[in-house]
Amino acid sequence: MNPNQCQFPALFAALALSFMFHGQAQAADGQCIVAGRLNAAQQWAPRFAGIELLTREGGPVVSSAPKALAAVRQVRISRAALLAACDGEQELATGPAIIQDKSAVPAVSAGKMPIAVEAVAYPRLRAGGSLVELRLALPAERVVTMTR
Repeated sequence: MNPNQCQFPALFAALALSFMFHGQAQAADGQCIVAGRLNAAQQWAPRFAGIELLTREGGPVVSSAPKALAAVRQVRISRAALLAACDGEQELATGPAIIQDKSAVPAVSAGKMPIAVEAVAYPRLRAGGSLVELRLALPAERVVTMTR
């Protein structure tokens, strides 16, 4: 058997795995929603309607204090929420001031069942304050598209 014949299937398998894991990484980047904005004094300004923050036990988290937000482990969504790339603790990128394209974008559908929150992050805003970003363990059946 020619040694080069064995390398091609291995190379093909490695390439396929690379694309598969790259696709998973990209999907994970879009698994965040924004629960609201905190001003420089760490107060809600505003807290978005339709997003209810919950503890592991299912109790509501209403405070904007960092310790309270660190306890968020679930979220209940009563109004569709746009999915976005997770920015973590970095400053947000500058985008166009006006978006004229009314294309379909990924979103989380409303539902009574809470969704697990993997992490809470605070991307900084240039004008001061930060967003409250939730990284979700999102079930596929809750992903929909909506026109923005």
